[in-house]
Amino acid sequence: MHAATLSSFATVSLAPPLVAFSLRLPSRLADALRAGVMEHRAISPSVSAAAPVDQPHFLIHLLSDTQRDVSDYFAKPGAALLELGEPAPEGHPFSEHTTTPSRAVDGMRVLDDSLGAFACSLVSQIDLTSPDLHGTMFTSHTDGEHAEEKGSALFIARIHNVEHADGHGGIVPTIAHGRKPLVYCHQNYCTVTLP
Repeated sequence: MHAATLSSFATVSLAPPLVAFSLRLPSRLADALRAGVMEHRAISPSVSAAAPVDQPHFLIHLLSDTQRDVSDYFAKPGAALLELGEPAPEGHPFSEHTTTPSRAVDGMRVLDDSLGAFACSLVSQIDLTSPDLHGTMFTSHTDGEHAEEKGSALFIARIHNVEHADGHGGIVPTIAHGRKPLVYCHQNYCTVTLP
């Protein structure tokens, strides 16, 4: 299981529900996201290679203001990888914070004190180093391994479900009430008050 702190992500569309985020390359997380697309295509060979993946294969957590340590941990390059189903080592956020198994993405876990998690599938990527910014759609020619790439890429993901762990072993499909979002601004953490 790979993880990283996204400094920002943005809504692209509400119908269909799409978000975008960028990653600096090379990136183990970028390789894992692409591998998730290829794994889904291998499981569903009848699906066209150019068609978007219709099942979620990763989560985007919306961190709460009580999770600064989670953000800091995954912001560092080379954060420890976790084998799915294995316990997290001491000091890892998944050993310090309670989690609940995701109902949408097999093997993934939702942090109980987060605002929620988007269960997503990768739709496409845009090479931000390309002079004309033409995107690279995930096709049968994409092999999922791009460890030597340099620069950055914009990833577009479809949201299939919103999950939130309720702290009692269940998941409710709404954003938690009473928690404030974690915001990073001017190299400091802060939050906002929601109406």
